[in-house]
Amino acid sequence: MSDSNRHPLLREIRPMIVTEPINRIAKDSKNAVERGDRGLPIYGLGRSGKTWALNCLAALKDWRPFPMAFFTMDYGTPGNATETYFSASVLSADSQRIIHAATGVEGMARAGNLLLERTKHGKEIIVAFVINEANRFTTDELDHLVTIDNQVERAGKRLFCILNYQSDAITKEGQSIEDRLRSQHVGRFYSAAHGFTGLHWGPKENMAPDFESCDVTMALDEYQHGNFVPETAACPCLAHFASSAWARGYRVTSQVGLIREVHEELLTQHALPIDEPWPMQAFDRFVYYLFARIAGQDLGFREFTKEQVLAALVWSGLLELLQSYYPVR
Repeated sequence: MSDSNRHPLLREIRPMIVTEPINRIAKDSKNAVERGDRGLPIYGLGRSGKTWALNCLAALKDWRPFPMAFFTMDYGTPGNATETYFSASVLSADSQRIIHAATGVEGMARAGNLLLERTKHGKEIIVAFVINEANRFTTDELDHLVTIDNQVERAGKRLFCILNYQSDAITKEGQSIEDRLRSQHVGRFYSAAHGFTGLHWGPKENMAPDFESCDVTMALDEYQHGNFVPETAACPCLAHFASSAWARGYRVTSQVGLIREVHEELLTQHALPIDEPWPMQAFDRFVYYLFARIAGQDLGFREFTKEQVLAALVWSGLLELLQSYYPVR
C-alpha cells in the first residue's frame, strides 16, 4: 500500500495537528510582524514541538497579518562563523550550487537574492526566514543577518527572522549571545521573544474534559477527529481505529482524568515534576500507541485501561526525554 493510501496516522511521517502552543506562537509572531520587528527568537526545550510549530506557521496562512513567503535553514556548527560559511548554509538549504571560489561578499549577495526570489511568485513583501538551531549563533551570525536584512530592505522587501533556539543547548561560553547583543541586533531581531512549551494541563481540580485551558484535552480532540495539517483525515482517527466504540459515542477526551492520573503517578515515581509540559514528540507517540497499537488491534475495544495508558506513556519515550531536561546532579 502506498503511503498516500494509508490512514495519516499510519504513514512513515505522521502529519501535524495544530495545538494550543502553536496558537500561542502564531499570536506572538503575528504581533511581532504587525509591530514591524525584523525577527522573533523562539526559546524552548528539545523535542517540545518548536520545529513542528514553525512548520505549521509556514503551512497555514490564517495567522499572518500580511502575505508572507517562507524560507527555512538548519544551521550547523562552524569552526569560523564567516560570511562564506553563513551564505553557503543559506544556499545549501535550497540545494543551490556552492561556488567555492566566490568571496564572502558574493556569497552573501546570492543568499539575499535567494530569499528575495521566494517573494516573487506570490508577490509577497515579507519573507520569513526560519533558522533552526539558532542557539549555535554568535554575534558574527547576527552581523550576517543584518547584512541580508539591509539587502532585502534595499530591494523594497522586508525580512522577518524566526530564530529557533533550543534553550538547554545555549552555553555560557562561546555560544550564548544574549548578554552581549548590540543595539542593532536587539532593535531588529530581539525586541520581543516567545517561550515555547509542550502541552500544559488544565486546572487539576477540574478532571472533566476541559477544552478551554487544557492543552492536552484540545490536542487529544484534534487527534481523535483527524484534524491534521495540511489536510483533515477523511475518517476521524478514533472512528478508523475503534469504529464500534466511536459509534457508541466513546471519545478519548472523556478519559483525560485517567490519563492525567497515570501521567502524574509515573512522573512522581521517577522524581520528575508533574507539571512539566508534555513534549510534543512524546505526546504524538503516546497517541499513536493508544490508537494504532491498542484500539486498532482490539475488535472489542470500549475504552482505554489504566495499564494501557501506562504502557503508551512508557513506549512514547516520555521518561527519557524529561530525564534529559532534569539530569541527575
